Amino acid sequence: MIMADGENDVVLSFNDSLVRKSDIDLLDGPHWLNDILIGFCFEYFEREKFNHSADRLALIVPDVAQFIKLAPAADLTSSLESLNLPTKQFVFLPVNDNENAETAGGSHWSLLVYIRSKQEFRHYDSCSRHNEDIAKKLAYKIQPHVHAPMGRMKFIEMDGPQQENGYDCGVYLIATVEHLCKELCEGYNIHLNDLVTQEYVRIKRNQIKELIHQVVEEFGIRS
Repeated sequence: MIMADGENDVVLSFNDSLVRKSDIDLLDGPHWLNDILIGFCFEYFEREKFNHSADRLALIVPDVAQFIKLAPAADLTSSLESLNLPTKQFVFLPVNDNENAETAGGSHWSLLVYIRSKQEFRHYDSCSRHNEDIAKKLAYKIQPHVHAPMGRMKFIEMDGPQQENGYDCGVYLIATVEHLCKELCEGYNIHLNDLVTQEYVRIKRNQIKELIHQVVEEFGIRS
C-alpha cells in the first residue's frame, strides 16, 4: 500500500514527475487520468522499461506536447533541441483536446506517433476521430523538428482500440504506448486491438498503481 496522509502529499518524485496521493486516487476510477500520471508512465517507459532503446525512442510528456501544440513556432527550436528528435526512430506524443494556453484541462487523450522509417504520423484515438484535427495540428507543428519531409506529410488515422465509456482515454493511451514500444523495439507480435480491450484497461489501472508502488519501493523519493 502507498501511504500518504493528505491529498497533496507527494508520494513519488521520479525525474520530472511529481506524483501526489490525489493523482493516484484517480486510478481507482471512474476518473479521467491527468497529465501527471501520463507523464510518469512516459518517463518510466523511456528511462526504465524501454531504456534499451533510448537511442531510438522519444516519449514526449504531456506538458511539452501541449507547449509544442500551442507555442509560437519560433519558440520551438531552442526548446526542443535537447530532445534530439531528428535522431529518434519513434516519437510519441500525447494529444489533449484542450486548445487554451491559459487553462489546464481537456476532456480527451489520444496518441500521435512519428515512424521515421515510414516517414508518417500515426494517430491512435480511442474515441473514434475525436482528436483528429488537433493531432494533425500537432503533427504539422513538430514536423520540422523531427526532420519529417516537408510538403508531403503523411498522417494516418489508425484503427485502434475503442473505449466504452467517457473516462478511460488516458488508460487507453498508456496501454497503447506500452504495446507499441514492445512491438516496435522488441518484436512483440500480438495485435494491439487483440490485447488492449476494455477488460485489459480495467486491469491496467491497478497495474499503474502497482507500478508507482514498485518505483517508490525501488527508488524512494527520486529526482
